[in-house]
Amino acid sequence: MPPSSRKPRHRILTLAALGARGLPLHVNHIASRTLSSSHEPVVATFALFFLVTGGKGCGRHLELVDVRPGEIHFIPAGVEIHALNVGELEGWLVAFDPTLLSSLETEPPGRTPVTGGPSAADLANSLAARWSFRLLLGEARRQRIERLIAALDAELRERQWGFERATSSLFTLLLTELQREAREHASGHVPSPGRLVREVLAFVAAHSLEPISLADVAAAVDRTPSYVATAVREETGLTVGDWLREHRMAEARRRLLETTTSVESIASQVGYSDATSFVRGFRRAHGMTPRAWRERHRQAGG
Repeated sequence: MPPSSRKPRHRILTLAALGARGLPLHVNHIASRTLSSSHEPVVATFALFFLVTGGKGCGRHLELVDVRPGEIHFIPAGVEIHALNVGELEGWLVAFDPTLLSSLETEPPGRTPVTGGPSAADLANSLAARWSFRLLLGEARRQRIERLIAALDAELRERQWGFERATSSLFTLLLTELQREAREHASGHVPSPGRLVREVLAFVAAHSLEPISLADVAAAVDRTPSYVATAVREETGLTVGDWLREHRMAEARRRLLETTTSVESIASQVGYSDATSFVRGFRRAHGMTPRAWRERHRQAGG
């Protein structure tokens, strides 16, 4: 089949397409009538929290997930999401640019995070939290979180004086409530990698735009390549090469959106030796070429 007639595996969904109007944060109230089962998969350029308030359903993001009332799900950016059976599902969707997290102080300075809960560092980078998580909330905290999200929604819709500061504060409170819940009821819902894998992922993130190999990564953590490869795959479900591509593609998407730099230049800037390899990898990850992806986002307004 010619490349021009090949149907993408999924469509790309942006904050602008949701109606964020240039803001890095958006809230939607989801009702069953707004969802459709077996809809085509989407890949969001934003991270999201989904608070389930009613109904049941199932979907796939990294793995098959049953969705029940009282749960809140975190899904990082760049993950394929497929609604399989939404039934009468209802809830709140909080979508946000992952970089928003890095500007928020969600840990007291110098304090070591408590085991079992997502730290600010876990959430600050959508790639570092790529395995996602879900929490079954206690009723009191669910009500508090729902009130916070509703207030956040109102601020974003009404846009009164000072709403940027208000939304930042409400979002910080939302993260705080989630961290409290995770720490008080840690039961494996928020998986996190061991120290070695954290060091590996940190090295990959810091050097992803360089021409590094598995051998380079293993040398940086003083382990053999086979040991590192096995540890990363077992704890995250992805290979070292997958993580490297994730970071490179995330940076490529940013440069495609925010600059007018040519695809050929971006390929070299994000660690590819030639543009052909970059285009092939981008098409495999996004179902379209970098140029087509850039044009679609510009037509969508961002």
